[in-house]
Amino acid sequence: MGIFEILLFLVIALIAVAFAAAWGTGVFGRLQSSGGFTPPDSQSQQAANLAAAAFGRDSGDVVVLYSSPDRTVRSPGFRSAVTGTLAALPHSQVLSYETYWSTGSPGFVSASGRETYAVVELAGSDDAARITSFDAISGRLAAPGLTTQTGGLIPTEQAINKQVTSDIGRAEGFSMPVLLIVMLVIFGSLAAASLPLAIGGIAILGSFTALRLLTLATPVSIYSVNITTILGLGLAIDYGLFMVSRFREELHRQATTADAVARTVATAGRTVAVSGSTVALALASLMLFPETFLRSMGYGGWRPCWWTCSPR
Repeated sequence: MGIFEILLFLVIALIAVAFAAAWGTGVFGRLQSSGGFTPPDSQSQQAANLAAAAFGRDSGDVVVLYSSPDRTVRSPGFRSAVTGTLAALPHSQVLSYETYWSTGSPGFVSASGRETYAVVELAGSDDAARITSFDAISGRLAAPGLTTQTGGLIPTEQAINKQVTSDIGRAEGFSMPVLLIVMLVIFGSLAAASLPLAIGGIAILGSFTALRLLTLATPVSIYSVNITTILGLGLAIDYGLFMVSRFREELHRQATTADAVARTVATAGRTVAVSGSTVALALASLMLFPETFLRSMGYGGWRPCWWTCSPR
């Protein structure tokens, strides 16, 4: 392979990695962070689907708690603040809402009479779409003169997605420097120490891209991200150490560096390919389960194994 071919390969690889970093990491906002534990074709799920089709969804997406230290819900000012705020929400994001004044139910009011809540149903065919709707109205739920607190299924899912994204970034930001120092101690060379970490980072970014593509066709659980990061980094370091160690041994046995590389790939590389393929096939078997969270673990597991077990 000539210099031109090597440079062309490196440029293409850098473009692919940059795309994966920019587009693939957007997968966090498209993952399913709740449910997914029921087989979609089970009798209970079919009954739930029929009930939802006939009567609509039976749970609110957002619960907004309004409270006042000195006014009760019977105060005209309290009522106008809440009802005016909810009435001003765009219909493109909010399908309906229920309050104490629309239902007359005392269950919407606290024992002191100074707190009440509203239940909001958001537009969207799935949780990802409803999170988008919530993002559009989250800054418009505060009622003037009242203390406003927001909760419910969709805000919880949004918080989980943000926390997972933040925690993964924090974990990798902490672990990468520590692992690099450990690799430097073991190998005594920055190039050799960086190789396993680079492979792990590329494997994780490539897997994120594959997961985001999957979200366009099927629900993917947030649990897939944990499997992706654990296997992507763990296997890359494990297999990387194996390959680098064997390469260093072969440098003393072979006449040229090219011969050492060829021998390393033919021996340690073949072992890595067989091992990684075995792990990938084992994890891919999880895709046979109908539950979304189990299938997603299969989605998140086989991709990093495939990336890291391809030494060629």
